Amino acid sequence: MKKPLVVTDPSDRAPELIREAGERAADAGVPLCVLTVVSQDEFEKDSEVLGKIARTERTDYELSPAEYAEEVAQTAVSDLLSDLEIETETIGRGVGDDKERADAILEVAAENDCDYIFMVGRRRSPTGKVLFGDTAQKVILNFEDYVVTLTE
Repeated sequence: MKKPLVVTDPSDRAPELIREAGERAADAGVPLCVLTVVSQDEFEKDSEVLGKIARTERTDYELSPAEYAEEVAQTAVSDLLSDLEIETETIGRGVGDDKERADAILEVAAENDCDYIFMVGRRRSPTGKVLFGDTAQKVILNFEDYVVTLTE
């Protein structure tokens, strides 16, 4: 293992996966990339909540989708990996819709020379995969190295 990439998301299994990736990277003595990919819809929903908090606190939370996603990744690192002796790099990407999510993951993995991808996948029927696409499946089929997935 040279450089793993773990993809954060709001699923219940994500903290378990982030912790596992962090422990494996720490054991191997390699840096860990932590990526959060946020779609425009997710960003808009979260922006409404942030706007309400900002008005209450009389402050400003003007962030781009990528900046917001990177903050989510930084929070995951501080919450889940702070006790490990590990170098981390947090990355945030904003995408137009969920269909672009796999491409963003593959681009970040290539840009950072990652040889492992850790991610959460969803169970879907074959018909569901055809109709809606499947991020984990696309990553598995298009990544040259190792992909570790947990299913929800």
